Amino acid sequence: MRLEAADYIIVIVDDLDRALDFYTQVLGLKLGHRSGDYAQLDTGVTRIGFYTRPAMEAVVGFALEPARQTAPGFELGFKVADVDAAYAEIVAGGATPVTPPTTRPWGQRTAYVRDPDGYLIELAQGL
Repeated sequence: MRLEAADYIIVIVDDLDRALDFYTQVLGLKLGHRSGDYAQLDTGVTRIGFYTRPAMEAVVGFALEPARQTAPGFELGFKVADVDAAYAEIVAGGATPVTPPTTRPWGQRTAYVRDPDGYLIELAQGL
């Protein structure tokens, strides 16, 4: 067996409406569909979905701890044309700032914000 490309990523959230508002209104992503405790964004080949914590707990059969500020669990990375402008716009829209735009030695300029559930979102611009 060989896995190829990720089909989707599920983000476990405490409040689906709050998460969707952030990802569609603040980040500007488009809602693909919503059904009960699940929603999916229209993000191309690798889709981003959201599942409420209680619904995912029912699926896996055990309690799931929320992300903590010092242990977010993962990050979602998005390429942007201008990281400084994107960071300023997203923070002004309500994202929690984490790391301002910084030029990295590997040839990118990156910045980090948090979503309402504490997950890291990286904005990356190639230099």
